Amino acid sequence: MIRILVADDSGIAREVINNGIAVHRSKRYIEVDNVDNGRSAVEVLKKKQIDIAFIDINMPGLNGPDVIAAMSETKSADCLTVAISSGLDERNANMLQQLGAYHFLKKPFTQEDVSEIVATYMTMTTTYPILIVDDSGTMRKLTRKVLEASRFDFEISEADSAQAALRTLASGKFRMVLTDFHMPDVDGIELAGSIRDLSSKIGIYMMSTNDTSYLERSAAFVGISGFLKKPFTPQDIDTLMHQFLELDTPKFGKVRNMFSFMERERKAS
Repeated sequence: MIRILVADDSGIAREVINNGIAVHRSKRYIEVDNVDNGRSAVEVLKKKQIDIAFIDINMPGLNGPDVIAAMSETKSADCLTVAISSGLDERNANMLQQLGAYHFLKKPFTQEDVSEIVATYMTMTTTYPILIVDDSGTMRKLTRKVLEASRFDFEISEADSAQAALRTLASGKFRMVLTDFHMPDVDGIELAGSIRDLSSKIGIYMMSTNDTSYLERSAAFVGISGFLKKPFTPQDIDTLMHQFLELDTPKFGKVRNMFSFMERERKAS
């Protein structure tokens, strides 16, 4: 079940959002609460664990940023929050980003815009089998914690060597691999080449504490999907997943290239 809150004092905006949500009712059971003011929105957030919240920035009682700020003290602290308004100035944009909002919809928006956000949430809450490959047990534990704090759902497995990773990957169930570059016997690029022999569809991301720019062209040639410089955050994983799954980048999400040479070439062009 998906629980959605729609908080907007405009009946037209609420109708458009509800029409966009309705597109997905044949796929998932969806429960929607509609309110027309900020205080009622906070009451719903306290009573229920909301999954997606569409919050108008300008509402009577409490405004949108106040509602989103109050959200952290409710059952819905981790919900996917979409701010909506006819405009967004820099001050509100910075505030909403700091408060953990996910996206912004500018009025007038369409039901297709809303439907796409609900579809993105459904994609994010699909479970993705992922393999962590690192000879350090401490680093595997830290990486697992970062993955568990991401907005995406993962089924996490671990391997302490390239050989163990290839045995585990033979099951064919994995969508992604996070592998350390520096490992005994076989380095990450060599492992990536072996993984590509197994599958062209697995996302392969290299983890390293060092500058990897000298490796990146070789890595891209082998078929590595990108690099993650340690230490990385749940937000970095969210960005990686948006790119891997070809989801639109949210307004308040991080933007980063998976290879630094792409960023340098973009700036030079």
